[in-house]
Formats: sequence, structure tokens, C-alpha cells
Amino acid sequence: MRQQKLKPIRVSENVEITAQDILLEIGSIGAGQATTALSTMLNEKINVEVPRLHIKPPHLVPQIYEKHDTVVAAIFMQLREKAGCDLMLIFEWEEAKKIAAIMTGDIDANQEIEKSALEELGSIMLCSFLNAMANFTSTELLPTPPILILDTFDAVIDELLSKQALCSDIAAIFDAQFKRSTSSAGGYLIMFPSAELQKIMVNKGMKWLKINKESSQRLNRSLKVSYNK
Repeated sequence: MRQQKLKPIRVSENVEITAQDILLEIGSIGAGQATTALSTMLNEKINVEVPRLHIKPPHLVPQIYEKHDTVVAAIFMQLREKAGCDLMLIFEWEEAKKIAAIMTGDIDANQEIEKSALEELGSIMLCSFLNAMANFTSTELLPTPPILILDTFDAVIDELLSKQALCSDIAAIFDAQFKRSTSSAGGYLIMFPSAELQKIMVNKGMKWLKINKESSQRLNRSLKVSYNK
């Protein structure tokens, strides 16, 4: 799979940074927040992981997983401020049932309860990512309420692309894994960050990288002093 290349910004002579670097960091932070929120709510250890990130032009998203006619459950949220972003959490229907079982404690649930459980998990997951993004960029992000959609993969993506139109030139697709002691389920978290949001992320990322570098230098100096003692 050929990745979409994002234009890097030079931070120093030897360091460059792109929105992809920042999205990876936000993904890690968001997954950690979702792990805490779900584990607390369900009173059970739930691990949320985002092991991979794909960057593609929006119109090529359907080609990544080749799930064209597969029935999926999708939870959709969007930001329509200056720093806009469309987000969607997608599960194949069989995986969605596993997610619903995690959320309901494995009780026999009808489809309405399954839908409610999926919408709740989607809201927690997407809001965790938005909180991570808001904290990282020091930007207030106000999402719309979550919307649950049941349809084929291509129909869901086509509907999303028609709504977001030319708002974003990239799609960031995270592989998402939800794990508990007795089972696991997988899905995809897709983000369409606007050009303005990408710019904010990179600018804040430059400051974050500088802070991390300075912290690392201070730690190295401290370790050196301790070693010399």
C-alpha cells in the first residue's frame, strides 16, 4: 500500500515533522484515554490499541481494506469550526457484535441494545481522540452528537466523502483493537483533518518536540551528574 506523503516542516537542521507524526502521538494518547474510560465504566480491564496508521487521499479509502460490500456499523462525529475534522469508527457487523458483547457484559441483547452499546463505545472512543487532539493543540473542539450508521462499507464511506467534500486532502486511518481477558474485536478509526487543523497540529507539534528534546537533555544531564557522583 502506497502511503500519501505529507509535506514535512523542518524543525531544526536534522529534524523534520509532519502531521502524520502528530497523528501517531494523538492516536497513542487517545487510545490510552479510551482504555481508562472503558475500563472504569465496565469495571473490567479493557485495552484499546491503535497499532497502525495509514495515510491516504480520501477517495482511496475504500481500497485499503477491500470491504466494499461488507455490512458495517459506523459511528460518525464531526467538527465544523475553523479547525474542522470528520471522524468515523467502523466495525464489520460480526466485529460490532463482539464490541456490543464487551459493552453489555455478554448478556443476550437484541439489535436495539447492540446499537445503543455501539453508539456509546463510539462516542467514548472518538471523544477520547478529540480530547487528546484538543489538549495537544490547545484548541477547543466541539463535536456533533454521534450518529450510528448501518450499511455497506463503500456506502458509508461514499456518504462521508460527499459530506466532507474538499474539506480535507488526507485521510488518516487507524487500525483499532479492543481487547479484554476473554475476547477481542477490531475496527477502523478514520479521520479527515482539515488543512487548518493539520497546520495547527504541526505548529503545536514543533513546540512539543522542542519541549521533549529539552526534557531529554535535562534528564541526560541529571543522569550524568548522578553517575559522576
